[in-house]
Amino acid sequence: MKSLVFTACFALPVAFAGCKSNSGQASHAGAQPSASAAPRAAPGPAAAPSAANQGVELAWTDPPTWRRSPRAVPMRKATYEVPRADKDLEDGECGVFYFGIGMGGTVDANIDRWVKQFKDLPADKVKRADHSANGLVEHTVEVESGSFNANPMGRGGEMLKPNFGLLGAIVEEPSGEYFFKLTGPAATVAKARADFYKMLDSVHVK
Repeated sequence: MKSLVFTACFALPVAFAGCKSNSGQASHAGAQPSASAAPRAAPGPAAAPSAANQGVELAWTDPPTWRRSPRAVPMRKATYEVPRADKDLEDGECGVFYFGIGMGGTVDANIDRWVKQFKDLPADKVKRADHSANGLVEHTVEVESGSFNANPMGRGGEMLKPNFGLLGAIVEEPSGEYFFKLTGPAATVAKARADFYKMLDSVHVK
């Protein structure tokens, strides 16, 4: 009899422990583990992503005078050569970036990083606004003119270009943000401003 009682007492905690471990397995798609989470066993082969997690792509209309580069660049959806204004010595460039689901950083962090490419730029020279187009939220930033560091990675020192401008936009989309960034001589950027915003107005889910 004592043996049976001992066996039953031992089995009950094991049963409760099993129930407790199963209750914590449900999680939101894309949720990141907290820093305090207990280490997990090495995962097995990844399951094919569901349609809900594959995300959607955005499309837009190219400005008619901009030249899209045929060269593929990692993490870029498109690169444009923006025609220079009459007295400028070089063209502008607009890149469209996508880093993947949940990647790329926050809106504020990216805008702050873009602005910091300008040396000693006063805060009142930065214009920010929020827009919407075709059901998508767009966060924009403008710098009319400043001393722009064209070598943001810092390898080989700064490459400062005076009197440069910036037009930037971050388009929110459930599977990750799209980043539109145009830089170039200030007059070239000002000339391209209307086309830049027309392109943003055309952005839509494919």
